[in-house]
Amino acid sequence: MRIEFTYSRSRQYFRAQLRAGAWRSVRSALLLSGVLAVGGAFASLGGSGSRVTAVGIVAVTVAVLMALGARHRFVDAVTVPAAWHAPRTWVITEDVLESSTDLTWQRWTWRAVRRVEERPEAYLFWQDGPPVFDLPRAPLTAAQEADLRMRLVRCGLLWPTDEPDHPTLRRS
Repeated sequence: MRIEFTYSRSRQYFRAQLRAGAWRSVRSALLLSGVLAVGGAFASLGGSGSRVTAVGIVAVTVAVLMALGARHRFVDAVTVPAAWHAPRTWVITEDVLESSTDLTWQRWTWRAVRRVEERPEAYLFWQDGPPVFDLPRAPLTAAQEADLRMRLVRCGLLWPTDEPDHPTLRRS
């Protein structure tokens, strides 16, 4: 098996990969912001004194600022440097996964891969730690995708496609 292609990953590609983690990082701030906004609105509209109304207005203001801060953190979390959009060449063989640009190079042996997640946009490969090797699916031909899936099944990293609804396997 040898799969080789060059592809430029788009802004939407990275956004799709990073969106779930970005939501997890801002979820609690948005929830607290919503609670403050509702509580502040009730306090300012139904308050029985100027102090209660003032506290309500402050709560709504804090809620709006928290929501804006969460939006800013979300956008930062799904935005990658421009260099990440440069054309990248992937080479997948029986022995290694390689990815390179003019500036960077990444090489993993198959033995280093502990888990694979199959997403609509990409295959994500993990080692034991945080580094992720992503392989875009858009440039793969049907034959290349079939070869890759067969390799992943043989390695015990994915279930065969004739067994639907099975989670990906983890190798220990």
